[in-house]
Amino acid sequence: MVVEALAESRRRMEFPLCGYVVLPDHGHALVWPRLPLTISRAVESVKWQAAGLLNRKRGRRGTVWPHQFWERFMRHERELAERLDYLHHNPVRRGLVKRPEDWRWSSCNDFSLEKQRVAGCPIPSDYVRMPG
Repeated sequence: MVVEALAESRRRMEFPLCGYVVLPDHGHALVWPRLPLTISRAVESVKWQAAGLLNRKRGRRGTVWPHQFWERFMRHERELAERLDYLHHNPVRRGLVKRPEDWRWSSCNDFSLEKQRVAGCPIPSDYVRMPG
């Protein structure tokens, strides 16, 4: 449901999504909001969409997510690659899978050279060019 909310917010808010991973207790996303959209508004949209889906499924109401979030600005291609590697390896570090490509709720396979793996990725990533 969180992946679905991320995809819907991306579609509605029209922000590029460079990578993501959703884990049982948290998630990471590399988004590239373009003015006038802010990172806060993009994250708020994802959290609102996901909370609605989760609350309907659980038959509950109220807050699902903490108010705060942490952002980090990417300045160059190497830093973007490092962040993608970090988030894709999160399920491995948590002991959920042996290899990043085995975690279904991630953009990891979208960067594969194998068409079948790319096709299985829940949300296609946007590829961006940054300064070297």
